[in-house]
Amino acid sequence: MLYCTLICDIKSSRRIENREEVQYKIIDMLKNTNIKFKDVIISPFLITTGDEWQGLLKYPYDFIEILDFFKIYLKDIKFYTGVGIGDVSIHNFQLTVNQLDGPSFYRARDAVKYAKKNNLPLVILFDDWNNI
Repeated sequence: MLYCTLICDIKSSRRIENREEVQYKIIDMLKNTNIKFKDVIISPFLITTGDEWQGLLKYPYDFIEILDFFKIYLKDIKFYTGVGIGDVSIHNFQLTVNQLDGPSFYRARDAVKYAKKNNLPLVILFDDWNNI
């Protein structure tokens, strides 16, 4: 089975003057995201480190809809997004997203690293085009 992991990270967050305000905005945004998109979320979005957040979605799903929701919520704040499409190796979805593991997560992590390194807003990684 395939899943879609989304990892987002605020661009140049250390230069944001109102970091605390932005952090609370992200917390509020994720609470609303988890309610609004509950039918497609396998493991709810949460902040994983600093101003980075992630969630696990059903696949296939138009994750751009969630990214658009983030963009509207965060308005002028730019962020990187890494998307990993693949399986997961831990299927206990009672665990939080940061406790899960597997190829979908590895790909999303690699994708967000690549996005940051190459200053790209969105990078998507998957194994086999024929299987998505």
